[in-house]
Amino acid sequence: FPEPGGTAEDQARLLDLLSARLGRERVRRARPQADHRPEAANAWGDALQAPTGAEPLPALLDRPFWLLDPPQPLRLAGDRPQYRGQALRLMRGPERIESGWWDPQLTVRDYFVAEDEAAARYWIYRERDAEHARWFLHGLYA
Repeated sequence: FPEPGGTAEDQARLLDLLSARLGRERVRRARPQADHRPEAANAWGDALQAPTGAEPLPALLDRPFWLLDPPQPLRLAGDRPQYRGQALRLMRGPERIESGWWDPQLTVRDYFVAEDEAAARYWIYRERDAEHARWFLHGLYA
């Protein structure tokens, strides 16, 4: 059976073709970074540059395909977060993510996978460091 993403040669040909048509500076790929915060866990780099052996391997965590920048605040209906007027059901979580004490941007969050009535899945979080914890939509699953 063929590889789901094609062969390494197919991928290299595609990157060469895209770079020739769009320009090398416009063809990027996400490179994993050693940071627990989702918005800092990847950096964009040159897609044609070979990865170095020192790059960290991506964690095998359930993460959404689309990450929103900035995260969107969610309203509450009682104690349940809402998105577009629909109450969300928490399916999985919490996954606690914190930045280090040395980081100037303190991040203290509990992440959840939530689902609406149409079974669309969302990655949401609740701030833990605030007096009145607020909810945010941070990602969308494909």
